Parts: sequence; structure tokens; C-alpha cells
Amino acid sequence: MGVSLVSAGYAVVDTETTGFAARGGDRIAEVAVVHLDEDGVVTDEWCTLVNPVRDLGPQHVHRISAAEVWHAPTFAEVAGALAARLANRVLVAHNLAFDARFLTAEFGRLGVEWPTPGLCTMRLAADYLPGRAGRSLRACCDAAGVSLLDAHSALHDAHAAAGLFADYLRKAGRPEPWRGLLDDAERAPWPVFASDQAQLVRRGEVVAQRTTGTELVTLVRGDTVVFTGQMLDPRDVWVDRASAAGLRVVQGYVTKATRVLVAADPFTLSSKARRARAYEVPIVSEEDFGSMLARLA
Repeated sequence: MGVSLVSAGYAVVDTETTGFAARGGDRIAEVAVVHLDEDGVVTDEWCTLVNPVRDLGPQHVHRISAAEVWHAPTFAEVAGALAARLANRVLVAHNLAFDARFLTAEFGRLGVEWPTPGLCTMRLAADYLPGRAGRSLRACCDAAGVSLLDAHSALHDAHAAAGLFADYLRKAGRPEPWRGLLDDAERAPWPVFASDQAQLVRRGEVVAQRTTGTELVTLVRGDTVVFTGQMLDPRDVWVDRASAAGLRVVQGYVTKATRVLVAADPFTLSSKARRARAYEVPIVSEEDFGSMLARLA
């Protein structure tokens, strides 16, 4: 691992994650970087979905489906490309502490100590958007007249934070109060990874396809079924239906004896789904499972 020295500027970052526990079980599911020069002009953008190798957590917030990340690279596979875009730049993010925690944790799992000093557009709002009660990205953008097209999309949020920071730059003038951070970033020895050729995946670009669940298995009375995920119909309703059809419902782990795993999202990366795939247990949607129950009846 060597070092890289390039002209300084800003790397505005946003991450979408599976939850809040950066040092626990949660992972980055999408990451975006927007480059700004020292005048606040956008010079580059980069974004990819990341396969977190676990369930996606609050999908109603980030709206990333398991099918979208099915073919996405893992963090380890994009770490080199991401590192190259952060190196020798001042990290900028809205709620920097959150994104920095996840970047530090993800790089740390690869044995890399990643420097994360930077600037937080949420905290800087106290100086450059005085008197404004709201400190969310949406509220700050509205106050500064910056467009936020699609909240909780990493690339859109990064562009919005970049526009917000550009507004701060204009108001701050020269020399910037954080000039020392720019100088330190330019001189700092930053980690450099071996070149990687991971195929980046953006939302909607690559969506995995699956076979129809009803073609996978025929149920008979006494078969064991397991459920995972938040179904459209309540879980206990599905348990009652399965039991009434003569199936055995197990609430715990998938085993080799499990006949089928019924999932809210058949592409889920939950621990139950990973075990089902390892045991070659079919994973079907609740709609497909309903068809199976109809055939069984």
C-alpha cells in the first residue's frame, strides 16, 4: 500500500446503510462521492450500490431492493475506487459523524485505518444559515435555495450536500475558515489500494430476475416452512393459513429439512435466506406461496 498526492479539493459523500450500528452488524448499501473544486464547482461524481451481504434493513427509508444489490459489488470490491476518490480531499457530508463512522468501520474491516476529519454541512448551518430551526438536509437545502430531488438516494443527497456546501463557500469567502484542512489533506499520506475493476451498479440499472416460485416446489402435508421479512399480510395470518393446510411452521432457523422459505423479498440477504441458499432450499414470495397453498388445498 502506497500513498497518493493529488491537488486538494472536497469530496462530498453520502451513504445509505442497513441501519445505525456501524461497528455492529450494519453495512453500507450505497455510497456516492461528488467532487468539488476549491470554488465549489462540481468536477466529478461517482456512485454505486453495495451488496451488504445481509438484509437491507429499513427498505422503506432508502428504497433499495435486494434484487438491485444482488449483482452489486461488496464494499471490499469497491474500496479501491472509493479510496481513490476520497484521497487528499477534505471529506464533506451532511451529518458527517454518521457517514464517517460507516466509512471508518468498512475500511477498518479491510485492515485499513482511514483518516476521516472533515466538514459537516449540518453543523456549519449554524454559521451560514443562522436562525433556521431545521437542520435536516431537506430543511437546510430549502433555506439555501438548493435543489434536493430524491432524498435518501446517495447520489442525489451527495449532490444536494455539495450544493449546500458551495453556498457556504460563497458566504465564507477567502481564506476559508477551514483552510488548514485543505492544506493538511493535500499533504497527507493517504492509503492507496491495488486497482480494482469492480462493476459499479446504480439504482435500477441491474435488477436480478428470478424464476416463478410455484415452479420450484410442490408442497405436501407435513412439509416444514419458514417465513422471513415483513409480509404484506401479517405474519400470523400466513402462519394460520399454512397450519390450516397441514404444513409445519417453524419460527427459528432454516435447516436442511425445511421444504420452503417464504420471503417478503425473495432476493433478501437475511441470515435465513443465506442459509436456505446454502442448503438449496427454495425461496418464494408470499404470492407464490399463496398459489402453492391453493394447489395443496
